[in-house]
Amino acid sequence: MSNVTSAADLERRLRTEGGPLIDPGPPGYVTATFVWRAPAGSPVRHVHLEANGITDRRDLAGSALRQVPGSDVWTLSVEVPDRWRGGYGFLPRVDPITHPGAGQTEWEWWRGVVAGLVTDDENRLPPVSSMGLPVRSEAVMPGAPAQRWWVSGAPARGVLTEELRVLAGVRRSIWLYEPPGIAAADRPVLVVFDGRVSAVEVPVAPALDRLGERGYRVPLVVMIDSIDPGLRSRELPCSADFLAALTGDLLPYLRETWCATDDPASVFVGGSSYGGLAATFAALQAPDYFGGAVSLSGSFWWPRPDMAGYSVQAQLADLDVGTSRFWMAAGLLEPRLIEENREVRDLLRDKGFDVDYREFCGGHDYIHWRDLLVEGAAALLGRAAA
Repeated sequence: MSNVTSAADLERRLRTEGGPLIDPGPPGYVTATFVWRAPAGSPVRHVHLEANGITDRRDLAGSALRQVPGSDVWTLSVEVPDRWRGGYGFLPRVDPITHPGAGQTEWEWWRGVVAGLVTDDENRLPPVSSMGLPVRSEAVMPGAPAQRWWVSGAPARGVLTEELRVLAGVRRSIWLYEPPGIAAADRPVLVVFDGRVSAVEVPVAPALDRLGERGYRVPLVVMIDSIDPGLRSRELPCSADFLAALTGDLLPYLRETWCATDDPASVFVGGSSYGGLAATFAALQAPDYFGGAVSLSGSFWWPRPDMAGYSVQAQLADLDVGTSRFWMAAGLLEPRLIEENREVRDLLRDKGFDVDYREFCGGHDYIHWRDLLVEGAAALLGRAAA
């Protein structure tokens, strides 16, 4: 367990190390001690840790911090995988957290709870926010692999253009990014779902800038705004109408106005969660338009029994092998979808598709996806001609 024994010990270590504090744990694990300090006069009586992939919202007792006697400091020590990286924050409350009310879904309930999330003042890394959720701190354990592409706080060196455009009957923002080194004509294309996150909230442009530097082909990156959760849940899960808008409207526009290639082998689509599902659907159902997909933590659990829809798994049973390529990643700490991602990987491979698959030590988290999106894109784009 943690070496922390008193509030004074905590203060000394936090000044030197920042939060969370890391101590040895069992083989493959470390003990992370998360520390929250109450403001002067705070009425808070309950504090919980919300750590992506680590805490379980159904086990509130397991995420509760304890107040160090005689101090304003609250702590919780948790054994976490040595390779874990993820977002976290604290939920300080006057009243205890109650479970969902009648007629309230678990997601609606938890979204209301985490509206009170606060970051770790002792954490020295830049905070992260995405999809309209509260800002979180980033924890990186000693064995976590370095991120190859992500650059925190660096300015973009290419050109980002925002356009308002009607797509699939909805007026929305579309961001187009031209990284350094992009060709003047016949440009490869990367279409990204949940575009506001990638363009504005967790801007991946500085990471995309590294493609040309490292000898990869440089794409025109097209980031499509999903607007809101309701529209997102209609468009991204295997919507034939939305796919038809991409192939019949967006791609011709990109060819006519943005010098995009007409070679489907150089047109890729990527996204995370529902976006990973949508990317896989597009590459399976429209291989004459999309030559490959980057799927990050794809929501291949969709549809549940009470939902209308035709799963990717069922679609694969009816498809012949195609030329599309797939780059997939999923988190070991995503219990609700890791097995489904492995299933889709195996079904794609059984059909003869080219699949690159990997797993990361984390949860459903843009802190991983921001780097993996570019990693997958680089793999599909390939090296630039000498």
